[in-house]
Amino acid sequence: MTVVFSRRDAEWFAPPGAADRRYLVAPLTYRERQAFRADLAREGGIYPSQAQMLDALRAAVREASPGNADELLAVIDGSEATPDDAAVQVQLGTIEAACATVPIYAGLLAARQRYLGTLPWVAARHALRGWEGTGLPPFRRARGLVPDDLLEVLPQDEVEAVGWRASTLMQPGRDAAGNSGAPSPSPETPAPLTAA
Repeated sequence: MTVVFSRRDAEWFAPPGAADRRYLVAPLTYRERQAFRADLAREGGIYPSQAQMLDALRAAVREASPGNADELLAVIDGSEATPDDAAVQVQLGTIEAACATVPIYAGLLAARQRYLGTLPWVAARHALRGWEGTGLPPFRRARGLVPDDLLEVLPQDEVEAVGWRASTLMQPGRDAAGNSGAPSPSPETPAPLTAA
């Protein structure tokens, strides 16, 4: 009997600058992805959405109450309405930098940093299946995960690169994206009526 855990096989990944070190990274199964997400939520918290960030930035501008608050709020609104407008995004960046220490905005910035800093670590812990190369300790997994004490002895930049690669492998491939059609209407859905 053949057991298939994933449509894609594990791959050897060499982080930039890793010399002769390679890491075997596996795309996670459905259940493994759920366990990864649960661990990420426990350890990294949540990733505040862009809408939450902009609402907090508006609140920070109001709290700081500069003389040009209305102008700054208009820039924030403009950045939300036209996210591809580079000039508006530059202005938004200036406002973000100025409000980075205002508590209501700083809290969400910290939440984003914690999430982004934790994600590759947790992903590597879940997706690593082996490694080889100079200076690496013997590989081991315990209860389906690479133990933290083992990850801590690896070069930090390599763990992060491996984790980001693992995160990429969790995304559906091009052939899987959009591979299901629209659901058919339920039998209880009434047919549209036309005016007589």
